[in-house]
Amino acid sequence: MADYDVIVVGGGINGLTAAAYLGRAGLKVLVLEARGECGAHCDTTEPGVPGFVHNLHATWLITAMSPAMADLDLTRFGLEFMATDIVYGKTFKDGKNALMSIDPTKTMESWGRHSAKDLALMESAAAFLLPRIEDIVDTLHSYLFKAPSWENELALAGFSEAFYKEAGIDLDYYRLANMNGFEAMDKFFESEHVKTLIESLAWIGGMPPIHRTVGSVGCAFPSLLTGPFIPVHFAHGGSHAVTHALVKACTTYGVKILPVCPIKKILVENGEATGVVLSEHAVFPNETITAKKIISNLTVAPTFLKMIGPDVIGPEMAHRIAKFGYSEQNLFAVYYALSGQPRFASEAFDPAIGRCAMGYFGGDTATELKHFNSSLVSGHIHDEIMANWFIPTLADPSQAPPGCHTSFVWTDVPPCPVSWKHGKLDGLKSWDKIKEKMADEVTDTYERYAPGFKDLIVERILYTPLDMQRNNPSAIEGNWVGGSVIPEQWYEKRPVPGVCVGGGSRTFVKNLYLSNSIHPFGTTWLASGYIAACELAEDLGIRDQDWWQSKACVWYLENMENIPTNMGVK
Repeated sequence: MADYDVIVVGGGINGLTAAAYLGRAGLKVLVLEARGECGAHCDTTEPGVPGFVHNLHATWLITAMSPAMADLDLTRFGLEFMATDIVYGKTFKDGKNALMSIDPTKTMESWGRHSAKDLALMESAAAFLLPRIEDIVDTLHSYLFKAPSWENELALAGFSEAFYKEAGIDLDYYRLANMNGFEAMDKFFESEHVKTLIESLAWIGGMPPIHRTVGSVGCAFPSLLTGPFIPVHFAHGGSHAVTHALVKACTTYGVKILPVCPIKKILVENGEATGVVLSEHAVFPNETITAKKIISNLTVAPTFLKMIGPDVIGPEMAHRIAKFGYSEQNLFAVYYALSGQPRFASEAFDPAIGRCAMGYFGGDTATELKHFNSSLVSGHIHDEIMANWFIPTLADPSQAPPGCHTSFVWTDVPPCPVSWKHGKLDGLKSWDKIKEKMADEVTDTYERYAPGFKDLIVERILYTPLDMQRNNPSAIEGNWVGGSVIPEQWYEKRPVPGVCVGGGSRTFVKNLYLSNSIHPFGTTWLASGYIAACELAEDLGIRDQDWWQSKACVWYLENMENIPTNMGVK
């Protein structure tokens, strides 16, 4: 007899999501977490000056679009969102800025200052989308929160083409899918300010515009839906509030969580996963625990190559999985404790950017962003800093002492760099040698866009891809989405063909499921954990639950007016 119905290996937020759903459905569930606490990529720390807290991983939260918000009642467990009314902005060397808002009319106002044509497209988009909220919900839910299928992609294609026709865009879904994001934005928009605003947002969202399909889908939909439909928030007190709410949900719904329990082996007998063996470093050294079903919230390579082994899965599958890429979606980060709010020079053009908690500087043209991506894929740290900036305290002032702020910068980098403008490098281990110089260049760039920024710095903390891998060895090369989001690892091909069979999380090893490295990819919308929970529950015949009914974005659309905004804006 199995010790548990389900064992979840890894207490990241998607593993916790799957566990909470299955616990609420009445199963006996165990979560085994290697670290002393859950949520390795959704945590909040106070690493330096007291009173300044920093979110070293997830900050840009889209949890409010998850069905888990309602199904698991996460607000009951203390999850509270905060925001700024300007959800995203890009500031430029010419002193201008371009903005996205919760209120689409404010987005139109910003874009209209750059191009009458782009304003007209936004007006057409609003006229088409606002009466079709239920269709948007159904389309997003099917595409993001269900296993990849032709049926779901056809639904997305049909919705997209209806919009293109209404907006007068000479395009169909399949032509779009064969474009990269830069090509798609040339079809949609006129202004370089608007185009690069959207292209940078797609990049931040894990869908680089340089890639075919991944880039065009990533650019085409966030550009029209972010703010009014796709939520962007901060959690009150820091991102760890998402982890804490999921842990509380798990324990309330009967799930057992054991920290400091790394596993050394997933047991497979006659082609079926039957349990796990804990590491000698676990609180229960070398203990064997059995279960009817196993969910791995580790990424695909350590799950199969380390925890199961090539001798079990066979050389062909081991070869496929070994080629799974982790070298895009990797970040170098600088976290700042500040004595005041950074002020961008472009406030003179549009002061609304002073109410924006997240944005981008650098890459003023699409050509510059393309060159940046070329450097990334060639292993070269780009000569010019182009980066995503955050000022979380504009939304949630509790994350710094009164009158003070936190800010940080994430710039995409090759995790194993071979060169920089300062000379040759030696891969992942180079980061310990170059991080201070890199941080100086990030800080100098911030100063150029926000004069006086350096005078505000109380302290800075650096975090490299090497540090991220040290913090979470399953995040190979510090990858933050469970493996690179590139065309050969996208949608039905994710993680690699043959790993997932008969759904989005079921693997070729019977009774073994993945909640990481699968479609869509691992982030705070909790989709990977949701899909794993749905498929496992279907296989056990317990999916039909009265409480398990919500869809993407429904909670957000019903509660968006109650989310506090601009609490840290003076």
